Amino acid sequence: MNLENIPASQDMMSGEVSSETFDKLFPFPPDWWKCLRLTGSICGEYSSQQLFGRGLVLRVDIEPRSNSPSMNRISGDFYKTYLSFVTPGKPPKISTIYQESWIVDSPSIKWTRCAVGITGKVRFWKGTHPATEIQVSIPWNSGKIGPAEVTFLPSGGNKEQYTCSLTSDCFRSMNLEVDVCKSVNSDPILPSYDTYAHSVRPVDLKRRTLDIENAYWEAGVKVDIRGSERTIIDDSDSKFDRWSPAELHDAMEQHFSQYPRKWPNWEMWGLLAGLFENDGTAGIMFDAGASYGGAGQPPDRQGFAVFRKHSWFDKLVAGTPAGDEQADAMRQYLYCWIHEAGHAFNLLHSWNKNRSCALSWMNYPWMYDQNQQCLGTFWSKFMMRFDDEELIHIRHGYLLSVVMGGDPWASGGHFEMSSSVMAPTIGEMPLELLIRSKNYFDLMEPVVIELRLRNLMDIPITIEEKLKPEFGNTTLFIHRPDGKIVEFNPIFCQLNSPTIKALDVSDSCVEGADRYSDTIFFNYGKGGFYFDTPGEYMLRAFYNANGLLIPSNVQKIRIGSPTSRNSDILATEFFTYPVGMSLYLHGSRSPFLSEGMDFLTCLAETSPDTMLGAKVGSRIAPSIGRPFFRIIGNTLTMTHNAEPKKALQMTEPAVELYRSLKGTEAKLTNISYNKLIRGRANFLTRLGQKTKAKEEVSVLKDDLSKRGVNEVVLNEIDALEKTL
Repeated sequence: MNLENIPASQDMMSGEVSSETFDKLFPFPPDWWKCLRLTGSICGEYSSQQLFGRGLVLRVDIEPRSNSPSMNRISGDFYKTYLSFVTPGKPPKISTIYQESWIVDSPSIKWTRCAVGITGKVRFWKGTHPATEIQVSIPWNSGKIGPAEVTFLPSGGNKEQYTCSLTSDCFRSMNLEVDVCKSVNSDPILPSYDTYAHSVRPVDLKRRTLDIENAYWEAGVKVDIRGSERTIIDDSDSKFDRWSPAELHDAMEQHFSQYPRKWPNWEMWGLLAGLFENDGTAGIMFDAGASYGGAGQPPDRQGFAVFRKHSWFDKLVAGTPAGDEQADAMRQYLYCWIHEAGHAFNLLHSWNKNRSCALSWMNYPWMYDQNQQCLGTFWSKFMMRFDDEELIHIRHGYLLSVVMGGDPWASGGHFEMSSSVMAPTIGEMPLELLIRSKNYFDLMEPVVIELRLRNLMDIPITIEEKLKPEFGNTTLFIHRPDGKIVEFNPIFCQLNSPTIKALDVSDSCVEGADRYSDTIFFNYGKGGFYFDTPGEYMLRAFYNANGLLIPSNVQKIRIGSPTSRNSDILATEFFTYPVGMSLYLHGSRSPFLSEGMDFLTCLAETSPDTMLGAKVGSRIAPSIGRPFFRIIGNTLTMTHNAEPKKALQMTEPAVELYRSLKGTEAKLTNISYNKLIRGRANFLTRLGQKTKAKEEVSVLKDDLSKRGVNEVVLNEIDALEKTL
């Protein structure tokens, strides 16, 4: 109402307003106060709460919430409730079964004084449906919101109507169980951060205290932390140092195999542990199906770990931080918890979605800062929330791609899997990314490739030297014989502090200073075995360098066919979950994977003179050469002693094989040969055989020198030899 267009009356000028004038200015009915929304926003979750038949859960997202914008969408899920008489004479069993999900991407919204009307076109996530319109009316009266009246109008079909009551001010609800290792069982267990605690922050950042619950409430998720159910895991055994991937996987298997509820479910497990075997890892998401319902079957995206002894958290204190160092430790701690839990919602890293400059919990602050396309520094611009695309996914995404135990991680979030992935690159790149491997692999032989980065600039350049896909810097694609292009998705996803390496110019006086290489095992991952079919494959990698995706060459390899009926039968036993996980984890002493380990151990012992047997033996030997710990009665207990002598025996065939290779085939195994001897030197040293260890390292140096390995690598081997 424009008050300027209303003539001023005498009583207004005198400062007194008569009831007649008031009614002209505010022509509300006597019960105008009933349309006040005393309970706040109408946004959240509504449910039809029907006892039988088809029911509806509605999510309304048309108003902003604290520090989080509206996504201007509505979405929902259909359920069906069944009544079954399972046992005669006993009450019937009520079963509610999920049917399908839908979303309205661009609804029309009309506000009135006492209600809001929403209309739009319904888009179903799965299946074939007629064109469908939706009409939603949400009133408010006497401070109470709703119920929402929802009508679906399918073209050529009968309309469906639902009455839905407001059940939550959030769009999803989730339970988080947090278990803690005894070595880190001291405050703060969980993060709590005053957004003004650190001096580096956005000038317009809203001051508030953020913890896990509040951060996810802003995203539209109600998180309940099961504090009363917290388990303290005794990890005080003097022989235990840090967690291996196999031990974390075993802990996850134990936790979820005992879990009483069926999946998918809005349940997540967080483990606060000491250290991971890789010092730089601050957090990790478990992404392997636990044995619930059968080995290797879902659920996926159920749990994660945060490593409290990581250097990021050295200055962490209970209570109010004193100064920027302590504030930064708590901010990093909160970031780590939110980031890892975000993966369990099926959120990928920002750069994996071509949003390398996203100001989100799912980005890496240091990668943002190094990216010349991003303006400013991460923490000076980060509003401490998920970005809009992530909010749409969390609030309105297809149910099974969001809920824990639903679709596998990375399902639907990466690049489109089209032939363009393999298309030639146009333009000049500052770095060369090269895939190198042999051209032929026997069926079942672990596929290991070399990834090499080389500086193409005339000035030195820095890179993140972690090339394995687990760290998020590298993405690998596989063009299969059937024509499908799939992405390799690793089992674990690690939040790791950056390891920056400088690459010199190509004409440096030190040979090889302009390049960096590593080997990548990607036989097995979230997609199972990626090379289980004979035929020709094409491989391509992308490396994220300061916001620029560096494509590799396209490498062709061929997987051989079974050579006999026996080898065909062997392949049937090989391509199983226990075998694949054992290979991925460098072996495991977990009873959940004992069948796979027994098979691989037998394969290595009976076929030592083949590439398959030698590779398998060297792959699983690390788990045999170190002790293995399991959680037994809430105590981390060593169930297997380290057997370095047995590990040496298992790797001996691989040593002989690598030393016997000649020419190009030998050069393609240089990195694997180097890593193998370094591991053996460690085993020999632990057995008190330093002289033998030094001899093996010396032979390695001579062999690689004859093969023309660059000076940088030879210097590193020479340095190792001197320590022995």
